[in-house]
Amino acid sequence: MTAALIGRAHPAATLRAELDRAVASHGGLVLVTGEAGIGKTTLVTGLADDARRRGALVLAGACWDSESAPGYWPWVQVVRALRRELPEEEWARADTATLSALLGESAGAPAEDGFRLHDAVTTALAAAAHDRPVVVVLDDLHWADAASLRLLEFAARHTWFERLLLVGAYRDVEVDAPGHPLRELVLPLVAKATTVTLTGLAPAEVAELMSRTAGTEPDPALAAEVHLRTGGNPFFVEQTARLWHSGSPVSAVAPGVRDALQRRLSLLPAPVTRLLTDAAVLGREFHRRILAALTGAPVPEVDQLLARAAAARLVTALGDGRFAFAHDLVRESRYAELGPAEVRRRHAAVVHALDAAPDLVPLVFAADRARHAYLAGDEVEPARAAGLLVAAARDASARLANEESVGHYRRALERAAEPRQRVVVALDLGTMLSRCGDDEEAWRVFDEAVALVRELDDDALLARAALTLSRTAPAGARLDLTSDLLVTAHERLAGKPAEPLSLDRVTLELAARAAVLARDGDDDQELSFTLWARHDLLWGPGSARERERLTDELAVLARRTGDRENEYFASSLKWVALLEQGDPRYLDQFRAFQALTAGSGLRGAEFAALLDRSIVGALRGRFAEAHADLDRVEAAYGHEFGGYMVEQVRWSYLLLQGRFDDLAAHTARLAAGDHPHPDLLAALAGVQRGDATHEVAGPFSREFAPMWLRHQAQAAALTGDRARCEQVLAELTPYSGEWLVALYGCEFSGPVDLWAGLLEAALGRRDPAIERLTTAAASADRLRLRPWAAEIRARLATVLAERDAPGDAERAAALTAAVRAEASELGMPHLAAPPPVPLPVPANEFRRTDEVWTLRFAGREVRVPDAKGLRDLHILLSSPGAEIPAVRLLAPEGGETVVAARRLGGDPVLDETAKSAYRHRLDHLDAEIDEATSLGNDRLAAKLDREREALLAELRTAAGLGGRTRRLGDETERARKAVTARIRDTLRKLADSHPQLAEHLNERVTTGSSCRYAPQSDIRWRL
Repeated sequence: MTAALIGRAHPAATLRAELDRAVASHGGLVLVTGEAGIGKTTLVTGLADDARRRGALVLAGACWDSESAPGYWPWVQVVRALRRELPEEEWARADTATLSALLGESAGAPAEDGFRLHDAVTTALAAAAHDRPVVVVLDDLHWADAASLRLLEFAARHTWFERLLLVGAYRDVEVDAPGHPLRELVLPLVAKATTVTLTGLAPAEVAELMSRTAGTEPDPALAAEVHLRTGGNPFFVEQTARLWHSGSPVSAVAPGVRDALQRRLSLLPAPVTRLLTDAAVLGREFHRRILAALTGAPVPEVDQLLARAAAARLVTALGDGRFAFAHDLVRESRYAELGPAEVRRRHAAVVHALDAAPDLVPLVFAADRARHAYLAGDEVEPARAAGLLVAAARDASARLANEESVGHYRRALERAAEPRQRVVVALDLGTMLSRCGDDEEAWRVFDEAVALVRELDDDALLARAALTLSRTAPAGARLDLTSDLLVTAHERLAGKPAEPLSLDRVTLELAARAAVLARDGDDDQELSFTLWARHDLLWGPGSARERERLTDELAVLARRTGDRENEYFASSLKWVALLEQGDPRYLDQFRAFQALTAGSGLRGAEFAALLDRSIVGALRGRFAEAHADLDRVEAAYGHEFGGYMVEQVRWSYLLLQGRFDDLAAHTARLAAGDHPHPDLLAALAGVQRGDATHEVAGPFSREFAPMWLRHQAQAAALTGDRARCEQVLAELTPYSGEWLVALYGCEFSGPVDLWAGLLEAALGRRDPAIERLTTAAASADRLRLRPWAAEIRARLATVLAERDAPGDAERAAALTAAVRAEASELGMPHLAAPPPVPLPVPANEFRRTDEVWTLRFAGREVRVPDAKGLRDLHILLSSPGAEIPAVRLLAPEGGETVVAARRLGGDPVLDETAKSAYRHRLDHLDAEIDEATSLGNDRLAAKLDREREALLAELRTAAGLGGRTRRLGDETERARKAVTARIRDTLRKLADSHPQLAEHLNERVTTGSSCRYAPQSDIRWRL
């Protein structure tokens, strides 16, 4: 067989084995079957070529698709070939009057005596086979006359022991159909023959055939599309490849392909073709019950018609009542026969059929229902069509198919006619665009939605818009717009407040008011949105009980509205809220969540289930399983869902295990990525190993606040700063009995009583410290969180040893031994070994107290007044080895808004919209500073005041001479020059007061558009 055959290794081997037997001893009958274009002729031609090379006499005949073809036409060709190939004397011995009559060379009709003719042909072939193997190939037997098939059966029956191989090829999908005139004649042949049935090529084989046909290798996606459209039929693939090579799309249908399909369809009864047309409207795959509902026919009748289509290999059964077209070309040929109006009518009929039979809805994908509604045009009411498209968008989002979701939302916005529905769809579309990273288009959509909201004068809709925008982390002019909407919506629902409120307070109250409106209006979708907004806005210590109630209500709403995605997430966040309260029922809820998501088919839910399993595994001490599950999350989802969160979770595991070397490398990777607060991670890692020298400025956003509170507690306990200990202890005390949980359940920072106990111990109050630590250990035991129980008991042993009351030493020793054994089993090296010697206070110091800097290096200490260059150096020393942009050093207190603005070029430093946003932020800062002062939180007030001063300075630098707007063209260069100058000026002054330090920094600090401190050895600083 030839190597040119693609995907036919097994059929070719079967034919080769039959040829081997015919050459060696005796032949037989082989039938090659398959649909038109499947490669039957190519396969038997390859067999014939192989037979000739091996010395066999090959005789071929083909049937003719015409009523005018003479009887026995394929055998006429075979006998003529036999006469041509045999020597004259040999043919003379075989020639008879009957054969002459068959060839039309003598009088008489060969069909008058069938037996005599059959015997004459068979005898001639058998005689020829005495001296060499003979192979007879009869192609296109589906067009044969009945007499030719009877002759084939006769020859097969009477030449079994001759070296004669009979090969026939025909389209079984046509002949096997009930009522075909040759069906009863073919059945006896099949019973005697070796049958080789050809099917479509595999996707990789389609790609190979396309490459061979077009001379260009297609990409895998294109080959997969062609495979889907053609079903792997080689003729269809070749025709499609030629069109593609000529520049046409693969969706084009070649004339030869169209003709082949039309012929196959023409052989079917009219009811079958009508059913296939209805099925084509449903799509490539469809369910028998939905097809029955669409056609109005009983399901048994539909089953019978589908059986005829399956026998013709136009559809295939997928199981569970589902069918699919054998290839898209069949479906498209049926669909193309419908006019535009009929297309709309039939798609609308699908929508109406499903609306009338809710039990059929689960059999249809949400995207398919949306497609029917959209293609129905005006035949389906616009609000209904938009609603189905939104449902499809949410379903796609749950599968993490965000681009698909955007497409559904766009079409929903196109179909939505009612203004309120248009606003809600636009807000959802903007949110999804923002999630996809297309912020510019997202805000164009938001702007249009907000403009429509202002026209409608709808309080609930105004609140929905404000809360939606607030959840996208706006900045600059967008923050100004969002803040204005939040304040306006709050005033519309709650009235103007007597005193200015912080934006967080406004947002939280607005969510509560909006939820009341949604309940009063019986609007489940709106209520779900507002409850989720409140859930996320509430996050932080002390909120777990209310969040538990919210997740219960959200789960009920999700089940009522069929929102599977939100049901799963409510279930997930409920176990988090329970654990945060120290409630052992969290484990039952976690298991219920895992069971709920099993087999859901939603990528978002499957991601959450696998991530949660990993988190709970780590919390319970199964670190190897937890890391393995996290590896699976990364392999299956990468960063498509959650961004840096998966890496953050792994960081948490390493911290809990005490793997500080791995933790340092992992923290560096997070810092190099898109994590918003790597400084907080570095500081937490430091205090966990007993090093409080790395300070970090807070406060942080609500999702990170529990982590910062933990750091504050550990840092204060390590330094022994009494005022700071008392302040943090006062913050923690209201939450006694709870656990600190950050990042919506992706980071667990331990029980509040652990950190409160450490603060009590640092203040010298060891009895309450031991009481708190004992309570914390009991909570960890109840929750079955073995690593935390070991961590707490290690701390408890230390405090017992320090108190040294009767029995404390023995109890501390027993606890220490138990902790080391537990830690060894769990893989927590920092607890398994004897406790490390506390890190000494670094010999080198670079710290500011008020307006004075204490600098100590190489045994020499000096105090110098504050200067900007010293502040720059402090930032560089805080991040050894890191490249710090000069624009960040120029205004470190201004936040990311100022830094991002300074990195731009060509536009005004601050345009009028940006200046307005700055002033708006300044107004809020004034209110927040007043609120912090009234609460006695001087630390927060000071931080906010520093941000206020930085923003004011930025507004001043935005104006040039004469108040003109300064341009950004050389802003990066200006930052480079300014920072370099002030660092060099500071080092020149240090050369007089502390020459050793000045020499070290001159050697190790580089300046430019980015600055860097690169110490040659591990030099530690108290900063």
